[in-house]
Amino acid sequence: MELTHIRFAHDLKQVLHVQNESFYYAGAVYPDSRYITNIDRSLTHGGKSPNDPFTPGLSDFEKGWATHLFYDRKAHPQYVPLSPWSMEEAQQGNHVWQFMSAVKIVEDLQSYDVMNGKIGMILNISFPIYPSNEDPQTMQKYSDIQKTLYHVKPTLEDYRIFWNNLSRESGVIDSIMEYAKNLLHNDMIQQKIKVIYPMVLDEILRIH
Repeated sequence: MELTHIRFAHDLKQVLHVQNESFYYAGAVYPDSRYITNIDRSLTHGGKSPNDPFTPGLSDFEKGWATHLFYDRKAHPQYVPLSPWSMEEAQQGNHVWQFMSAVKIVEDLQSYDVMNGKIGMILNISFPIYPSNEDPQTMQKYSDIQKTLYHVKPTLEDYRIFWNNLSRESGVIDSIMEYAKNLLHNDMIQQKIKVIYPMVLDEILRIH
């Protein structure tokens, strides 16, 4: 979820020598705009996408974009053992993917708490560029639903509205919310989720 990506980008901002924070944070939430623009995932998460924010020559937007992909890549293997179907592969919309999405909601709520409401970075998101020639109005809508979600600490109902704005698959969304509700009543699994973020942050700082 996007606030966790903003948190990760924020924690790396100094070591990445970011000059334009607005471009940087826009890059950090850009990849998941694909849900609303309906472009192929490979255009935002693969192919020629920047994967390492420490790669020389990246723009600030690309550095933010790369922090997003790094976190996705390193956090996902930590989500897998939490799933009741840890031997099954997550595919867009299937029950494993739904559970992983619920884990990310719980993690996002944890990020909100850790950031203590200091989330102006996401409340002021706007997109200076459109890497895959996305429609500017659609990207503005993507910005607006982020601002709506995070203007106060989200509830599960707020996340439901957020997901409905990205997808009309109500059955899938209902399942995600039910998984998230159950996770929020499980202190043990919440603690396991909580250690994922510092683990990923430590890894990127250690290798660089």
